[in-house]
Amino acid sequence: MTSENADRRPTLGEETRAVVRTRIVGGAATALAATGFDVTVDDIAAAAGVSRRTVFRHFASHDEVLKAAVGEILDHYDRLMPAAPAPGTDLEAWLRQTAVTMHDLNARLMGKAFWDIHVERSGLWPEERARLRHAQPTQIALYAWRLAQGRSRPPAWVVDAFCLQLSGFATNCLGDYGPEKAALVTARILTAVLAVAVAETGARSPG
Repeated sequence: MTSENADRRPTLGEETRAVVRTRIVGGAATALAATGFDVTVDDIAAAAGVSRRTVFRHFASHDEVLKAAVGEILDHYDRLMPAAPAPGTDLEAWLRQTAVTMHDLNARLMGKAFWDIHVERSGLWPEERARLRHAQPTQIALYAWRLAQGRSRPPAWVVDAFCLQLSGFATNCLGDYGPEKAALVTARILTAVLAVAVAETGARSPG
């Protein structure tokens, strides 16, 4: 690539195309949360405030725009989830704040689509579905395990407990509570899970 090409600014047409594409992806994400993966191109166009024809100018297929929307949702989770806690951080307080964030994101970004990520169906891709179901809760479990002074890596059942308690299922089950109260329940359960697991792994360790 020449320096001239590297320094080239996008044309107005290219900028406009990028803006419209971003708008469509945002509309698709909104429609997914409201409807789930049965969302239609017409639903996406309405949410984005564009025509059906405009959607297909920017995306080759229904699946392509949905995949872009799922990628946008995943990026939001990655950007908004808390970083690793500092040593000595209060475990239950950190879990409570983390759970508030996760339950809020589940409700706002995933919405009704959370049902669809747990079933095999067209329009859901294995890598994206795995990330939506497991990536963030697994990372949170690793952070919490270290904070609880667990040895090595957490047992698989502990990670499973985090995946369940931080899932859309838990968010919807506790939906009447709101994110703050739901997070309090989640944090207490996961703190108890960690205490049991740390005691068990500590008791089994030599010396």
